[in-house]
Amino acid sequence: MAGKARAAGYRAFDWFVARIVSRLPEDEELTPHPTRPTELGEVPAAAWSQLAKCCGDLTFDRVLIIPGTRKRPSRWRRPALRTRVVAFGSKAVGQWTEDDGDGAVEFIPLGDVRAIDDRLILLYGRLSVIGQHSRIVVQYNSVARRQLRESILWLRRKVAGAQFATLRNFVWIGDKGDERPETELPHKWAYMLGCRDDLRIDPPPNEMVAVGDVTQIGRSRGPATGIALLGPREFVIAAELPDSLRASRYGVDLTVVPRCFLGDVGWSRGNLLIRLREGDYVPGGPSISRPLDERLYQAMRQSFGDAVTWA
Repeated sequence: MAGKARAAGYRAFDWFVARIVSRLPEDEELTPHPTRPTELGEVPAAAWSQLAKCCGDLTFDRVLIIPGTRKRPSRWRRPALRTRVVAFGSKAVGQWTEDDGDGAVEFIPLGDVRAIDDRLILLYGRLSVIGQHSRIVVQYNSVARRQLRESILWLRRKVAGAQFATLRNFVWIGDKGDERPETELPHKWAYMLGCRDDLRIDPPPNEMVAVGDVTQIGRSRGPATGIALLGPREFVIAAELPDSLRASRYGVDLTVVPRCFLGDVGWSRGNLLIRLREGDYVPGGPSISRPLDERLYQAMRQSFGDAVTWA
């Protein structure tokens, strides 16, 4: 009964917040709504010219405009945001940010992209493109998730590299350390594996799957847990935030590493550490650290075996 009452309380709170947000004036929304341009006049002239110079050929379907706030909010609200334009070009990924002049551009050539960290919770999204020497962080409103997702999948296919051999395997370590069958997966994670079109870029028949102590959303509290996939070209982790009790939490956090850049994988003090490789498989590149349940790490070791180098 306590669990049902708590879930009902969360639903009531979500309804209350939604009512407040729906009544906000457009120029005072918590996060501006990004849009995909349909004509050149919709993109700031300085942004298009600078991004084309840095990123190569641009197309409207791989450009996203993230408008800034129209006026500075009161002291009780978040700081005003500057307009940004994100572009996935033929040569690089870039982000233009307006300033008092022509704006500033940061970009990473496609050949330097080493990993992608794609996080989503309710209305807030954060995409990190991790390069050999730098990273680009894009914060956006999730109403534009569909448009941005297509560009992310395009980028993943571009940087995935060669295929590696894999054999179908499934390991799920439950809360008591016992192995559980795939047929008992909660709906969210079964849907992720069976229907989500952004979880993988390759067909699933031969992928290796590892599952941590996943339960129905809102019924547990603790370290981030979820699923991990090792496919022919990518290593993917899909997990919840740590200590997430919100039954209505929307989305998962995806960490994607092309296998050609996957170095060793280790776990220490509640965090998964992924070291990335440079060209010719020489260690010493950037690394990714994220909180993760140890049971998911142990399931990964059992499922992936010698296909991954473990620290």
